[in-house]
Amino acid sequence: MKRLLASLLPLAVVVAAAAAEPKPDDKLTEMIRSSLPLCGPDTKIKQEPFERHMPPNMTGTIVTIESPRSACAGQYLAITTPRSFYLGQPWFLEGFTGTTEAKLKQFGWQNLQSAFTPKIGTERTAEGLLPVQLLETTEYGPLPLDGEIDPQGTMFLLGHFRPIASDVRAERLKAFAAFVQSSPTRGPAGASVTVIEFSDFECPSCRYASINFKPMFDKYKDQIRFTRFDLPLVTNHPWAFAAALAGRAIYRQKPDVFWTYKEQIYENQDKLNAFLVEDFTRNFSKDHELDMAKYDADLADQSIRKSILSGVGVAFANDIRATPSYVVNGVIVDQGNDGGALDKYIAEQLAKK
Repeated sequence: MKRLLASLLPLAVVVAAAAAEPKPDDKLTEMIRSSLPLCGPDTKIKQEPFERHMPPNMTGTIVTIESPRSACAGQYLAITTPRSFYLGQPWFLEGFTGTTEAKLKQFGWQNLQSAFTPKIGTERTAEGLLPVQLLETTEYGPLPLDGEIDPQGTMFLLGHFRPIASDVRAERLKAFAAFVQSSPTRGPAGASVTVIEFSDFECPSCRYASINFKPMFDKYKDQIRFTRFDLPLVTNHPWAFAAALAGRAIYRQKPDVFWTYKEQIYENQDKLNAFLVEDFTRNFSKDHELDMAKYDADLADQSIRKSILSGVGVAFANDIRATPSYVVNGVIVDQGNDGGALDKYIAEQLAKK
């Protein structure tokens, strides 16, 4: 299991009140649960007041998730206003100097060892914050991360506030829709249950999860719509993006062959590296009689590269915090041991239809 935000957006040290824990707000608890993976009964969610200065009209709550499953455990900050909600791991920028753009650059380089180019809007959101797009420099092009920052430049939030009355799961699917449309997908178009797999070809946990999911898909293939959503961790995995890009080129020509490609990438994951992956993907494409001129054109197509990178940013901003992650009808579902919990949840959703 590769934690995304643990390496990308570390939560600043926080101090909770020493007083007795207040009775949780039911609506806040519901929003928190909708934003987190659905995990087993051993998972406990603890809420404590956040004793740090917040922008006007905002209240902070520290959310600690205790679970034997690493995909579920973690600590986040829930922020509420009278009409909206946010859950994530903010960047606190105190101690950094210069303009707001300079602070964001300093934080990114010092804490994440990544170069960011911030673009800050001037029109305030309903919460009084300013829209921000951080462009992370990668060798494949800029990776856009959208968020919000207070006008004083003290706190950056990846992602956006949601209305308290909103359906978090429906909003999540809406955010993913354009990227799902261009991603490898199979199963009946009108299926009542959709499964989105957020995965990285170089991630060992993704390989194991893919192996576990295959018999599930074979069992439910006439009833579910399954999408693989590329989530290459470009700063940690040197050949994941190249494998994802080749996969898109293959899928655009021969959709059925892509699924064989996916299996073979994972079967050979331990043997591949940044120097070998290009030959591997090229030989695979030749062996499966792809039009190599079109294949090369797709590899060079900047719109495909941009789509993959933009998809990564949108996933980060919409509660996807680890690879692999599975979203079933908008619900992030922890796969459980050997995929058992995911299998059970899919079966339950199918039984409801």
